[in-house]
Amino acid sequence: MSVAHYTANSLAEFVEQICNLNNQLVKNGNDRNEIPLFRGQASVDYELIPSLGRNQRHLESQGLQKGLFDEERNLIEMAKYRLPDLFRNDMQPLELLALLQHYGIPTRLLDITENALVALYFACCSEPDKDGEVFVFKYNELDVTIYPLAHAIADSYRFAHTPCTVSHFFSIINEQPYFIEEHGVSHGSGSLGGYWITKACYNSVFCVHAPIRSERQRAQKGRYILFPNKIILPDKNNPSNQSEPMMLPMLEPIDKESDSVIFARIHIPHNIKYSILKNLSLLGIDKEFLFFDDIGAVCSGIKNTFLQKINQV
Repeated sequence: MSVAHYTANSLAEFVEQICNLNNQLVKNGNDRNEIPLFRGQASVDYELIPSLGRNQRHLESQGLQKGLFDEERNLIEMAKYRLPDLFRNDMQPLELLALLQHYGIPTRLLDITENALVALYFACCSEPDKDGEVFVFKYNELDVTIYPLAHAIADSYRFAHTPCTVSHFFSIINEQPYFIEEHGVSHGSGSLGGYWITKACYNSVFCVHAPIRSERQRAQKGRYILFPNKIILPDKNNPSNQSEPMMLPMLEPIDKESDSVIFARIHIPHNIKYSILKNLSLLGIDKEFLFFDDIGAVCSGIKNTFLQKINQV
């Protein structure tokens, strides 16, 4: 099975495609608990990778070594130092990353949403000269057993900010509070724990919930994809190299044609972005609604309303 490709030339066509895709997911899915989740990107050229990793990959393409990802721990610790009452030390790692993301600190989280129209808005709201796209991910709604591991991956900024073996990483995170509930059903330690994490990171995309700390998150129906560090496996043809999986301080983008993760891609031609945004506004999906707690966004929406009236005269 391959990733399905569609083109939406109007809002009505997009809605019809989403409804049909959802029916297919229910009808053909092996698991009746699978649901669609969505992400809109304003340019088809964009990779599926968090902002924390985009900067690094750009620098690598320029032959440079250091990127924003190398400053992940410093970014987080500085935010905690400057705003200790907001970014508290007692927060679970995933909760901390979600709050940092909300306030504009680059993290290893990629925003997705339960609302297809919200995703469509973000595919159309910028880059007016470039075609956008909406990704339809498939996700098991009952898949919550991954949470201790999700917290561990969110905590990688502390324990995997330099190259390390996966088993070493596991030996550290296995002693963290979020793994206490797992100790009754141990995943082992050392190389066994390393194998468990390696398998999970290779076979899973971590679509995660995080506590809702703002009404903006609620309005946008936000979820996240959590990105682990890149893992490289031992080279069987060269046993003199590493003998076990290694975690590297970098992120890898999701393959846009990975049908184990992505159900469909919907192409949004650039010349219909404006008309889609106008029609979305009729349905209450606009910048003022999605960022209603941002005074600047609300005022910008007011200004643009009157600019449109002037231009129509």
